[in-house]
Amino acid sequence: MIVNYPIYETRTIKDYLESFYLGKSKIYNLFFNNQILLNNHKCKENDSIKNGDIISIIYDEEIDYEKSKKDIDILYEDDYFLIINKPKNIIIHDSKSNTDSLSNRVANYYYNNGISLNIRFAHRLDFETTGLIIYCKDMLTHSYMNHFIETHDIKREYRLLVSGKMNKKKGFIDLPIGKNRHENGKMIVSKTGKEARTYYEVLKEYKSYSYVKCLLETGRTHQIRVHFSYLGHPLLGDLLYGGDANLIDRVSLHSYMTSFIHPVYKNSLEVKCELPLDMKGLV
Repeated sequence: MIVNYPIYETRTIKDYLESFYLGKSKIYNLFFNNQILLNNHKCKENDSIKNGDIISIIYDEEIDYEKSKKDIDILYEDDYFLIINKPKNIIIHDSKSNTDSLSNRVANYYYNNGISLNIRFAHRLDFETTGLIIYCKDMLTHSYMNHFIETHDIKREYRLLVSGKMNKKKGFIDLPIGKNRHENGKMIVSKTGKEARTYYEVLKEYKSYSYVKCLLETGRTHQIRVHFSYLGHPLLGDLLYGGDANLIDRVSLHSYMTSFIHPVYKNSLEVKCELPLDMKGLV
């Protein structure tokens, strides 16, 4: 399969590939294996490119997940990204005992649309969490997204329902998070943990709970759940961190919006995913 990248600037091919934060060894191998074309011709890494040129990468790949014949809810798609709405109670990638992960469903979509590429998810959501998930169709886009997720330069907004009413209606939580050594799979606020920072704003208050939006500056495991539980306001439905499951039967956390600079088109891309029915019924 061939993936094309239209050029909107003047630089060398090597500089262009490095702008996606692709490693030197990968760039070397692409040229060594004659997988890079400039306007359908062989080229060298120091060849100049200009507005209107097209760089093509020849991929020798195939779909690397089994197909699950269940539909996906597509929020945005182009030649480089597939952004979809993850339903509740599904994992992102498969395991030996489960071949109906979100990635298995994406594999079926790729197969039906003639996309012969590996399945590349840019990030994860917990089993119960709903909302947008970004899949990258090619190695350049995946490398770009990995870099900006690691450096926290992608805006990610979540919507959630927390127990009670918060004294501060807007704030910044800066509490490090580490593994709970006494309970497998659980995280805790810990002085020896990794830095974790969450911005929040209460959008609406109800009798026994509040509707909140969060922006993540870091992306630690269970970050939002741990931070609000520590403050005494666990998420509704979050039994692991002390939440009440009377109003909702899963963690009331939804990945609502993301925005970032598109690596190829260079425009600002913003995608939103409306609340699922179980959370919408409570707000």
